[in-house]
Amino acid sequence: MKLSSEALSVKLEHELDAGSLVSNPASLAAYAVEEKIAALVCFPSQPEQVASILRVCAEADAAVVPWGGGTSMRLGNIPSRVDVAVGLERLDKLIEHDDANLTATVQAGMTIASFQQLLGRRRQFLPVDPPHPERATIGGIVAANVNGPRRMAYGGVRDLVIGMKMVLATGEQVKAGGKVVKNVAGYDLCKLFVGSLGTLGIITEVTFRMAPRPESAASFLASGSLAQCIRFVGQIFSSPLLPAAVTLIGPDAAKPLGHNLATPAVVVWIEGFEEAITRHLRDLQSMAGGVGLTGEVLRNEPHNNLWEEMRNFGTNGDGVLYRITISASAMAELLTTVERSSSDKDARYIVHPATGTLWLLLDGDPASMEWFPRLAALAQNHKGHAVIAAAPHRLKEGIDVWGGAPPSLSLMREIKHQFDPQGILNPGRFLAYL
Repeated sequence: MKLSSEALSVKLEHELDAGSLVSNPASLAAYAVEEKIAALVCFPSQPEQVASILRVCAEADAAVVPWGGGTSMRLGNIPSRVDVAVGLERLDKLIEHDDANLTATVQAGMTIASFQQLLGRRRQFLPVDPPHPERATIGGIVAANVNGPRRMAYGGVRDLVIGMKMVLATGEQVKAGGKVVKNVAGYDLCKLFVGSLGTLGIITEVTFRMAPRPESAASFLASGSLAQCIRFVGQIFSSPLLPAAVTLIGPDAAKPLGHNLATPAVVVWIEGFEEAITRHLRDLQSMAGGVGLTGEVLRNEPHNNLWEEMRNFGTNGDGVLYRITISASAMAELLTTVERSSSDKDARYIVHPATGTLWLLLDGDPASMEWFPRLAALAQNHKGHAVIAAAPHRLKEGIDVWGGAPPSLSLMREIKHQFDPQGILNPGRFLAYL
């Protein structure tokens, strides 16, 4: 950094409202990234202030960390440096809700829970299920590409975002997409920023495609052997049924969910009109019985609590959380490998078969990191990939949690250079090579 923190603080104070800059150590500690603490935290209340902050930081060569609700800060590598954190919590306005066209535009600092509450007044909702929605923000889930179990029914964040406003590292404000669903003119920069983890720019506003809020919901939980569960999942996908989510959970993963299961289980989320739910439950009960599974129906609070715990899986505590994405056809092999490689005590998993995603939670010790090469190799053999989604800071030292360099590395480097020529946005956090 070219300036001292005191000199940088003076420059930033001129760009912000009174009380919008924090430098006392007690407050700064709450914005640590992998135990690296910023010298200053800014709280802009307007996109123009975000632009001013980035312009000043670019001139001072100060590394900037965008901060939403902090729920995805364990994702990614240890940043090479952290100088200024930009908290977006004051950018929390609903800009527009066009309920007739099922779209809504919202500032990046609004929490998911608050957004859902506003949408619910017109019987609509944003079909994503991020961990801790009371803290997770709009900009945070987009930047980290956080989806959830209902992705199979509604699509992921990349599918739901139709417009976006961002501020680049130079302070330039740009926009992409629009406020209508059928907007296909030009390059789709929205998809470039989704999942960029704040390394290309700071998202200030997002336009989403909404969905009507379901009339009712229920879950069907069936437990048995792993082979039986896999057969049951296959039958669901080959049937005319249209569940909102299908998740396979390991026995140890089920215990924190309030179910003392000795075997794996399949949980099916059904929502819509009550008549459709009744039909789904009847058919699911018949299919489960046909493969030797025992089932139960969950509604209301038990249904909500179960999916809340699965949504938050691996986000609390200091364990090592892997995310393995692989073709659905290879998921059975991956699960078998996991069960053979683990003891009954140290491996918990949740699988979303429709999207080919397995979340594997291990104890927070060095032995858990030794799984990474095996998981990465297995995923690569099936044209997938494995990443360390979360791990204690001490275990991430010297490791690229994203795995080996991708074939598109040179292209990614060029894109990064074009959007952030000085490399001040989250340096080193996305790929260690960038």
